[in-house]
Amino acid sequence: MDKQSITILVVEDDEAMLLGISDLLEVMDVDGYEVEVLTAANGAIALERMDGCTPDLIISDINMPIMDGYAFFDAVRQHSEWLYIPFIFLTAQGDRKEIHRGQTSGVDLYLTKPFNSIYLVELAKTQLDKAAGR
Repeated sequence: MDKQSITILVVEDDEAMLLGISDLLEVMDVDGYEVEVLTAANGAIALERMDGCTPDLIISDINMPIMDGYAFFDAVRQHSEWLYIPFIFLTAQGDRKEIHRGQTSGVDLYLTKPFNSIYLVELAKTQLDKAAGR
């Protein structure tokens, strides 16, 4: 039986971090699914990528040039077909005020760097399962 494809969009301006997260997600074991990871260095590039492919999950940094994570999240939620894509902020902004802002922005999860790789994969799986109704 062929595996169903899942697309995860990772938006991160730090190239080493972007590649590390991408590699981690590409090898994660999601029963019955083949994982494809798209990457973008900022929100503007991510929106361009989404014109050609609607991801099943978005993981985005907040502090990025051109279009930050908040502006990107707002732009994503302006499209009715993208309203229910699980959205995770993964950011170095770990002070209480920023965490509160992130958690009340409407994103599904707010994680701070440095992060535990296993925890990120488990949260990604949970969000994908929730979105698929599993």
